[in-house]
Amino acid sequence: MAGNTKHYTKSYTSNLYFRTPLLQSTCLSNKVGCNVYLKLENVQPAGSFKIRGIGNCCKKALEKGYTNIVSSSGGNAGLAAAYAGRKLKMPTTVVVPEITPDFTIKRIKEEGANVIVKGKVWDEANIHAIELSKIPGHFLVHPFDHDDIW
Repeated sequence: MAGNTKHYTKSYTSNLYFRTPLLQSTCLSNKVGCNVYLKLENVQPAGSFKIRGIGNCCKKALEKGYTNIVSSSGGNAGLAAAYAGRKLKMPTTVVVPEITPDFTIKRIKEEGANVIVKGKVWDEANIHAIELSKIPGHFLVHPFDHDDIW
């Protein structure tokens, strides 16, 4: 199947993400001397692989009784949290730093999340997200550092 995408079905896992195709890269395969396949996670509903781990984390938070999602991000993780929150019917707040592009903020809002712009860099946004997660029922979805995301 060199150069072709493998057939896949829309078998949604937890209704948050699905199995994505592999595409053989002739250029990379030739460079390294073996078959190299690219996993097309960009076709996920949230636009990146982040939905797999973050979706899993959000689903487990819901199962534990949490009612709200709080996340900090400047991009894909925030979009994944917003998408998961919408699909799981959990109100979601994403705290982003001032450097976050307007189009990213718009995409997060389009998923139904509340967006708070706080701090010049992600670390400052994350501190605010941690504070918000102390509200009863709110669960902090870290953009990368959590067992359920790995």
